[in-house]
Formats: sequence, structure tokens, C-alpha cells
Amino acid sequence: MTAEVPGDFAFEAGHPRQPKADPLPQATPTPDQYPDFHFLFIAPNLGVEWFFDAARLYWDRYRPTVISGFDFLSFVPPDRSVIVTAVMLRDYAARAGVDLARIRPSAYFDAVVRETFAETQRVLDQRAQLAQPFGVPIREATLTPFPLDFAIPTPMLPLQDAGFVTATPSPQAPPTADPGQPTPAPLQPTPGSILGGG
Repeated sequence: MTAEVPGDFAFEAGHPRQPKADPLPQATPTPDQYPDFHFLFIAPNLGVEWFFDAARLYWDRYRPTVISGFDFLSFVPPDRSVIVTAVMLRDYAARAGVDLARIRPSAYFDAVVRETFAETQRVLDQRAQLAQPFGVPIREATLTPFPLDFAIPTPMLPLQDAGFVTATPSPQAPPTADPGQPTPAPLQPTPGSILGGG
């Protein structure tokens, strides 16, 4: 049973469906340039030493955002490029690739799949030393120069004469107590424990 509702929403059996909208184009990165977002995924079947020891130099050099799952990627705008460097053993690689493709099909999956801790550390350290975050040399970015007549529009402010500070304001004196009011007693700690009890 479907009831049509004015606007972009339709209700089916009492549950709203998402509004109809044109999807934004998704940016597809390449490994020879820096993405807008770089994530480091450590497979959940690996211990913390894979991050703190094997990926230490890599993380120190590139500072990717460390994630433990791919759900976070759904918050990245679709027009931004994403590369996920994934550290895992061979038994988890296919599953991780499928999981990433379901969440973010346009993301570049940079899988670092090695059988031992030492091999993984060697590969990541080599990437950090050679300045190749994704295993290939980074292409030099070509910047589009600004035209020579480029200016930042600013509001016109009236010109004022340059002035000097001629007097330093003095701090106000603290208010004095009213002579007709009694002087309040100083605060005293409450006897006993603050948590109650005996």
C-alpha cells in the first residue's frame, strides 16, 4: 500500500522513504596524487602493535585518520576523494574490499597485504622513507596561477587621522561594602565526608 504525499516524499506502509534527489558525482582518486581524505585501516583481527609498531613511521609521516571500520566514510562528502590504506593479512583482504565498496564505491583501496608483521613494517617504513604514501611516486601538483589583477574585495572604510593614546584608563576600585550591612562570615568547610556516610 503506497500513499502519495505532495513533495518529494512517499510513504509505504507507514514508513518514509528517502527523498528523491540526484546523486552528487563521486570523486575518484588515483594513487599518484594526494586525496582530500586519507584513512588508515588496521584489520580488526590484528593487535594494536600493528599500528603502534608496524605503522608508526608511516603514520608519523602522513598522519592519516585511523579507522577501525568503514562506516565513518559515509560522512565524507561524495565530491571529495578518499584513499584508504588498509593493513591486513591475506585472509581478510577480500572481505575488507567488499565492505569498503559497499560504503564508498569511489574510494581507492590501498591494500597492504603481507603475511608477517616484519614484512608489513618493512613495506610501510619504505613508503614513509621514499615519500610514496600509496606505493607509487606522487605526481607534482600543478597549481593554476591567479591573474595579476586578482584582488580581495573589501569595504571602503573612511580614513582617519593616526592618533596616539593620550591617557591610560585607570582600573575601577572594587565596590565597598555598605556600612549599614553586617560583614558576611567567611566560608568554612563542611565537617565530614563529601561523599556522605560516616
